[in-house]
Amino acid sequence: MAAGGASWGRFLGYGLLSGTAVFALLVLVLDLLPVGDGGVALLLYVALVVPPALAARRFAPAPNRAPALPTAPRAKRPTAAQAADRAVTSYGELLRLETYRPGPGADPDDLAAYRTALDVYDEAKRSAPARVPELLERGRAALDRLDAARLAGTDITWIRGTGDTRVQVPAPGEGPALLVFETDDRHGGFRVYEGGGRGVRPRELLAVGYEEWGPAPGRARVLVPGRRGGRLLLDVRAPGPWRLALRPPGEIRRLERGLPLSGQGIETLLRAEGCRLVEFEHRARGPFTLHALTRTHRPGPLLAEGHDSARLTVALPEPHRLLHITSHGHWTAHFN
Repeated sequence: MAAGGASWGRFLGYGLLSGTAVFALLVLVLDLLPVGDGGVALLLYVALVVPPALAARRFAPAPNRAPALPTAPRAKRPTAAQAADRAVTSYGELLRLETYRPGPGADPDDLAAYRTALDVYDEAKRSAPARVPELLERGRAALDRLDAARLAGTDITWIRGTGDTRVQVPAPGEGPALLVFETDDRHGGFRVYEGGGRGVRPRELLAVGYEEWGPAPGRARVLVPGRRGGRLLLDVRAPGPWRLALRPPGEIRRLERGLPLSGQGIETLLRAEGCRLVEFEHRARGPFTLHALTRTHRPGPLLAEGHDSARLTVALPEPHRLLHITSHGHWTAHFN
């Protein structure tokens, strides 16, 4: 923009002030009246105003401009090698947090899954970046089998089904119970409701939306309120095979000082006494939320929410002792 281009009113004011002063000097002081009618006087007045206005604009100093800010550098997209290295590092952290340790009487299937998970890590570090996602998916599947094997103890009563089903599930006691749900559908799209009766609206206990772009969590461990009579009526909406069980509330995992927990999907955690701040890391695509649960095990305050990979510290407000995690992938949580 030209100097003073936005200040024509100011320059015209200079011209009016200067021209009026000269016109008044001619008429009032020197007693020189223009010859002719009023039109001549008007032309004389304009002739006295315009030149000073143009001169003021011509010789006005250039406006002070704020120095241009340097352009922030655009974040560089990681190369295939860098992305593969980060993925292997993340998988190594997940492997480090795995609690399974083989013993003399280890189950052969569990031992094979554990060895697969270890071998995948070593192979992924040496492989080309293009092979890393496939290898790590195989390793995570092996870790998932280990987790499922721990839940499949001799004392657990699984109820199995396929598709949309309503089932009566025996509860382990009169109080709250830990609902364990698993499905083989790797794209989600399942929901579990506490079935209502006549005039009673069903209550949603857990839900995972269908994801076309990648695998979704096929498991959930949530605390649900108990019912008199020791049985819960559950509505399962799932496109494929599933299994579920109600476990004693004592099997809920606890956030203890210095003992990190890792998981995948939806889970309710119990914080130990003195636990105020929780370090949470989400290591997958898709959304996640952290809620505190009320004493009736319903969603309480929203503590955090986000999308894709993230690391954060959340405060658990009193008197809430239950932390409810909803995630589309692997996560870790620990209390220091």
